[in-house]
Amino acid sequence: MNNLKQKNIDNLISLWKTVGSSYQRYTTNKSFSYCQIPNSEWPNRIWFNKEVDEDTLEKVAEIIKSCPIPLSVSSWSNLDTKLHSVFGQFGFSEKSEQIGMSLKLTHKFEQPNRLELKRVTEPNHAKIWAELYPQSFGYGITEEIVNRTKDKIQFYLIYKEQQAIGTAITHDTGGVIGIHGMGIVPLFRKQGFAREAMTYLLNKAITENKKLATLQSSAMGKSIYKNMGFTEDFLITTYQLK
Repeated sequence: MNNLKQKNIDNLISLWKTVGSSYQRYTTNKSFSYCQIPNSEWPNRIWFNKEVDEDTLEKVAEIIKSCPIPLSVSSWSNLDTKLHSVFGQFGFSEKSEQIGMSLKLTHKFEQPNRLELKRVTEPNHAKIWAELYPQSFGYGITEEIVNRTKDKIQFYLIYKEQQAIGTAITHDTGGVIGIHGMGIVPLFRKQGFAREAMTYLLNKAITENKKLATLQSSAMGKSIYKNMGFTEDFLITTYQLK
């Protein structure tokens, strides 16, 4: 596995693990790990600690069937490789697909000043954040999760003037800043705000001497990040049990 891919995956797993551990709901073994948060849609997933094989998939399917909380399964592969066939044998279907991307942080970006990003530190801001997030992503991250983990994970509200128009998450793993949950609500899209918010977070990371930024992009958002210099490194496919 190449170094950029590994750092991206390590950051993503650390994010999930941080949330799961805050509820004492993180479980791991040699083959796979998972977290399951009651009354939440996220992260609630299983991921693999080694190459996916039939024996492991069978065990994962058994856990999902016995778990009262719906769990997804996330797997990563090279951009030109998919594992649909082996997952399909055990009743899994594709739920979503993202592209793991990275950017070496060497110089600051020119930054417009239309937006302000404020880190969530108070419960009332966590409530606003949790209300905005599903407008961009179609699933929720609860106010409780934000409040429980806001000292270890950075949650941001994106403001235009005095109106909150979006969300972002950053998670620090050493010299790597992972950028997650970057979303602008539909009313304010197609005005360059996502790029501007990303610029703010990248410049902040450079000021803090981070060396690498990572993210996982949808096909829709990929062009924004490629235009900023991010490279496509690998594919993340999330499956659900039929």
